[in-house]
This record gives sequence, structure tokens and C-alpha cells, in this order.
Amino acid sequence: MAFRMSNDLKNALCLEVMTLFAGTSGTAGTAQLTIMAGSQPGSADSSGTGGTLCVISGIGWNATTTGTAGLASSAYVGTAGTSGTAGWARLETINSSGTCRIDGDVGTAAGNVFTINVNSFSSGGEISLTSADIYMA
Repeated sequence: MAFRMSNDLKNALCLEVMTLFAGTSGTAGTAQLTIMAGSQPGSADSSGTGGTLCVISGIGWNATTTGTAGLASSAYVGTAGTSGTAGWARLETINSSGTCRIDGDVGTAAGNVFTINVNSFSSGGEISLTSADIYMA
């Protein structure tokens, strides 16, 4: 038998994740996305290979609907600190629960965990986070 959740439970779980990462719903979140070169580690508690390409701070999400919370703004932008190709990204915040992290693939395709405007970074270039939904299936 398949595992299924009601929409109310999905919304509650999304809200908990959103609260851990952003403090609340809305644009003034506390989450930070670090876009890295190299390979994603096997665990979100491990360091990955490659260096930091860009950091995007202050990320927040809209209220949850049917188990999904989309970004609260389309204006989450960072500046590439170095040139390179995006390999993976880490969403991170530190709060009373400790260091909370979500690692995932990053790229320009809609199927990526973290969707950005470009894959290849030039030092000083503007990088936009266009999608990073929190969802419960």
C-alpha cells in the first residue's frame, strides 16, 4: 500500500521546513544558498568537492498551498565570486535546531532542486535563483 499524506499535513510539514530555513513566510528569510563547483557530497553533513562560486542570502518562501511553497520573490540574486561551472548547491541556515541543510543539484532546467539563470559563472557576474520550491509529495 502506498504512503499518502493529506494536504493539511503536507502544508504543515512545508511550513515547518520553511520556518526552520527562513524564520517565517515572506521575503525577509534567513536562508542562504551556496552554489558550488565540483561534486555533491553523499551527505548534507559532509563538505563537498570544489569551491564556492556564489552565495545568495536572505531567501524566503510564500505560504504553503497543497504541500508546496514557492520562493517569495524573484529577486534573490548573488554575485559570482569566482568563475566556474555550477555543480551543486547547499541551502543552509543556523538556528536553535542547529545547522539545517538541504543539498541538491543546481542548474537552469526546471527539474533541478535549485534553478538558477546560468550554469557557467564569470567572476563578478549576477546569478539569480529562479526556483527552489519546498514541497511534500
